[in-house]
Amino acid sequence: MSFTVTHQLGRLPTFPEVQALAEQHEVQIDGNGLAGGFCHLDPEQPKVKGNYAFEPNGDLCGDFAGHVMGKLTGTFEFTTGNARITITEKPFLLPEAVLKTMLSEALKEFCAKFAT
Repeated sequence: MSFTVTHQLGRLPTFPEVQALAEQHEVQIDGNGLAGGFCHLDPEQPKVKGNYAFEPNGDLCGDFAGHVMGKLTGTFEFTTGNARITITEKPFLLPEAVLKTMLSEALKEFCAKFAT
């Protein structure tokens, strides 16, 4: 069962801003301002890994896989005015309501960094 969390996004993040946020969260980006991959710095215990692409209009989209009490996978999409995270697979023991609340708060915090 998949679900989506959305939040209003004032402006799209730039690649340097995404790099800075990744560094703050110990996530390494292997790519450039067009496309690439990302992963947690500890290859033995990766918390998250995935791929991203910047569209010609500045939209940012990608997919991710992580481990939070089990496998967590999904997609993300940041477009003009909107940020969206879709979870496609979640750990059985993690209630959907709890995960939605956690993601909603994290997305709200992320979007606050990119107010108009």
